[in-house]
Amino acid sequence: MERKNEKWRKTMIKKIPLAFFLAITLLFGGNIQLSSAQNLEALSEYSIKLAISPSHLESGVAEHQVGYLFVLSKHGVPITSSYDVPVSLSSDDPTIASVPTKTVLKANEEFVSFPIITGDKSGKTTITASLNGKTTFQKIEVGTDETYLPDDLTLELNMPTTEMHVNSQMPFTVFFKTFDDTIVRAPNDIEIVLEHNDLLASPDSDTLIIKKGSYYAWGVLTSHEKTGNTFVRAIHEESGLDVAKSIKISSTLPASLKLSVHPKLIPAEFDRALDIFVTVVDSDGNPTKTPEDIPLEFFSNEQFPIGDVLVGISKSEKPMIKKGEFGYLLQEKFSLQNLLKNDILIGVSSKGYGTATDTFRTVGESIEEGNKLKRTMKNVFNFGFDVKDYGNTVNVFGIENVPSNATAFFTYQLSMIEDDEDDDGVRPNGSLVEINPECAEQSDDATDTDSSDVTHNTELDSDKIILYSIDCLGEGELYPMQSIENLYTDGFVHKINVISSDEKLAKIVDGGKILTSYSFGTAKVSTGQKTGPVTISTSINGVGTGSFTTNVVNALEQKEVRLFSPTGEGSLIFDRDGYFDIFLIALDGQQRPKVMTETGKYLVTPTNGLVEINKGTAFTFTQLRSDSFDISVAETQILLTVEPIGENADLKLGGSKVFTTQPSSQIQVTLPLSKINTNHQENLGIIQLVDLQGNPVIPKFNVKSKIVSSQNSIVQIIDDSVIPAGSSYTTFPIKTTGSVGNAIISASAKGVNGTSTMISTASSQLQLQISTGNLVDVIKVDDPVEFRLFVDDENLDSVPGASLKIVTKGDGIITPEVVRTSSDGSAIVSLTAFEGPNLSFDIIATAEGYAEGKDTFTVNVDSPENTIGAIDLELPEWIVYIVIGGILMIGIVVFLFLKKSKADLEEDWEDEEEI
Repeated sequence: MERKNEKWRKTMIKKIPLAFFLAITLLFGGNIQLSSAQNLEALSEYSIKLAISPSHLESGVAEHQVGYLFVLSKHGVPITSSYDVPVSLSSDDPTIASVPTKTVLKANEEFVSFPIITGDKSGKTTITASLNGKTTFQKIEVGTDETYLPDDLTLELNMPTTEMHVNSQMPFTVFFKTFDDTIVRAPNDIEIVLEHNDLLASPDSDTLIIKKGSYYAWGVLTSHEKTGNTFVRAIHEESGLDVAKSIKISSTLPASLKLSVHPKLIPAEFDRALDIFVTVVDSDGNPTKTPEDIPLEFFSNEQFPIGDVLVGISKSEKPMIKKGEFGYLLQEKFSLQNLLKNDILIGVSSKGYGTATDTFRTVGESIEEGNKLKRTMKNVFNFGFDVKDYGNTVNVFGIENVPSNATAFFTYQLSMIEDDEDDDGVRPNGSLVEINPECAEQSDDATDTDSSDVTHNTELDSDKIILYSIDCLGEGELYPMQSIENLYTDGFVHKINVISSDEKLAKIVDGGKILTSYSFGTAKVSTGQKTGPVTISTSINGVGTGSFTTNVVNALEQKEVRLFSPTGEGSLIFDRDGYFDIFLIALDGQQRPKVMTETGKYLVTPTNGLVEINKGTAFTFTQLRSDSFDISVAETQILLTVEPIGENADLKLGGSKVFTTQPSSQIQVTLPLSKINTNHQENLGIIQLVDLQGNPVIPKFNVKSKIVSSQNSIVQIIDDSVIPAGSSYTTFPIKTTGSVGNAIISASAKGVNGTSTMISTASSQLQLQISTGNLVDVIKVDDPVEFRLFVDDENLDSVPGASLKIVTKGDGIITPEVVRTSSDGSAIVSLTAFEGPNLSFDIIATAEGYAEGKDTFTVNVDSPENTIGAIDLELPEWIVYIVIGGILMIGIVVFLFLKKSKADLEEDWEDEEEI
């Protein structure tokens, strides 16, 4: 036994310097963490990670430094090796992508990078890496080998308008889009079959090809000489998708006749005149001029006295609308003394142009200017009604639309204004006015209404009532009034003045005249090149004024220049370099493509692009670059404005349109590792330009990026990278701060969509966690309590051999103050409190390969109210302090000499047993 104790004493003496060194290290270096490389041979639990970033490369012979190999701890955090480690590499298909057979992960380096060599062959293959018997692999894609389209597709047929003029052209496009309105980039050449009706219009080809990598295909639809409705149908036979649209083909060539008879009311008397104006209109009903003579034949539903006269005129005078003219005016007199009737019809017909009709009415009472006594036909009856001083005015008639550079006629008529107060109701003196008997007699064959119960004119149908007199009209209606003298628009004394509101639109050629005993005159008007509304006004001295507004139109005149996007209404697709395609198409007033008679120049802003539509064409195609104006990342809409430029440019042709921007490319952020070591410095990320389907896009120009971190306290992006022209990707550095956490890395660039990805930082050393066992909540003063401490890692795995340093706060002591955990990760210590009410102590845990753990514990102390102190013992207070100090010194000395690891003691005991 004595020999055993002696051996133990000698061993302890040898251990004192080491114990002293450890104590100093724990005391002064407890918070120091060292990041060191790992001995992979001694490290049993680790893995390797092969990253190819980006994993989708453009095809073509090139060397891409995109392969990375990492060594990861058992918790997936990158670690370094303490020595060089060889790495074996291989490719399943070197014709697609090949790699070096070997590379080396250098000592203390965070990863090894190696090149990927691509060729002209597209496809997918797998790269494999091996290190120390561990193997990892990753797939890589080169080029685009996909030949299929998504399932959620619709086929679109896009046209700038569904109206066309004969012998004209317009562009149209076809494209695919998904159900969420995303335009699809063709993975390969896609054939679209076109069906159409050749009789009216046909495309320039029966098939369109959406080229690989493109978003749409376009063709030209040409209309022929015939008018009507036609269609174009687009079919994708492979998917069974199809779409069709109808197109209306019209013409400004004469298609039919139109007849206007003025004035609408004339007396049923002998030798009465009418203006019968025949015009031609196109298939849309717009006035036009004829390219050839059009012979006319007139007729009427009243054969005598009107029809026979018209037939005679058709035979003898052979009336016609002459070539280059818009209409024909027939002014003829008819004997209407026995024809008091409504809806007297006059018609005209011509072979190939059909028939047109119009109606007028005759009135029974003839009233002369200045003689306003009411009288019946033939002056037979006088019903004794009050003589009324009627108001006078001028009523002007015309046609609503007149072509430019044409001749038209307008009719003006002297008129009286009916006032119902004198023939229906109560007179100012209170006497009742009975209904006019003439108005009650409805002898028109067109009506069999019984008017026996009618007591007031307002109860009669104004369209069916026979106009025996002005009293039969409604309030404010006009009744013809005959002139008692000849009225002229020229000469020494003229009483008629006919004017135009805009002589550039319509000029008065002949103001006309009103002969005595007649109520109307006719003005001849010539229109100019300018189009728009114009008012023809007539004033007659002593009578009043009247006006009529007509529109001077040119069906072939350009009214608009339209921005037409080939990828859908209101949608623009930007290509990889910020360009977008756009058509400019000239349209006439009927929304039809307008063939330019002169080259038109237009400025498109804010792109500041100058675009021309050449003479003899109706549209042009151009590419404009979005980089010429600012579009923020948050904006999804832009306003494009087109303005005519040049001498005498018509600014009314300009316009603007809001488009939704849909960049065809995006800048994609990829990371070789999504979890990086917070203590490593050589961290990197990759940005790549790809299309919306993820295929790499090679820019023609350098692409400047903006890369940011959402948490600069976790990771920081120091520099914005530039994707060089000719490559789809580049790398950027990521700086760690030593903090553990998550952040979002976002990348953006002008003209493309931005993306983001999450990155995490972690320590390769797991955090130690400390817990207690069987420690009571309340302890007594001077009563040692023994309890157990446990040390685990973040995964709650026990950590054996961990060093625990314990520091008390307050009056108490824990022994031992430094202790190591046993194989089960626990250690036993003893706690003694000297005073209450509580006692706190800090524990610091350290272990090789782990991050330091700290924790604080507090227990309550049950201290008696009367304790033995210096006063009770009647000793000086300094003696008490000396005693306590001596006890502590003895305890420390004993602890230093008695401290010995369990393993050493067991080893000594084994030696003793051998002896």
